[in-house]
Amino acid sequence: MQWQSRWDDDVFIVELSGKLMGGPEVDTFHDLVRDAVKKGSGAVVIDMSGVDWLNSWGVGLLVSAYTTMRNVNGLLILVACGPKVSSVLHMTRFDTVFTFAPDVPAALKTARTADKG
Repeated sequence: MQWQSRWDDDVFIVELSGKLMGGPEVDTFHDLVRDAVKKGSGAVVIDMSGVDWLNSWGVGLLVSAYTTMRNVNGLLILVACGPKVSSVLHMTRFDTVFTFAPDVPAALKTARTADKG
């Protein structure tokens, strides 16, 4: 798993790529999300367009990020989940938990609308 991150005003965006299958980078990713919250992010957008696959560790990584955001009344939005990722999320029923967007601009709009609501 690799990632790049950036800010768009107060929304933290993470672009993930590769396979989400656990490993030492999981703790670093958790720290990244927690740091975004500490810096005032009310929403984290995770661009999944570069993710080829995820296993239970990958699902756990997303659930942990979701929980971190929910605990501060924040929002986690998954963007551009491919068919394999969507299938895993559907099988685990997490497709009913997460907020999804087709692309980053739509996710930013959702985040900013939720902020005002």
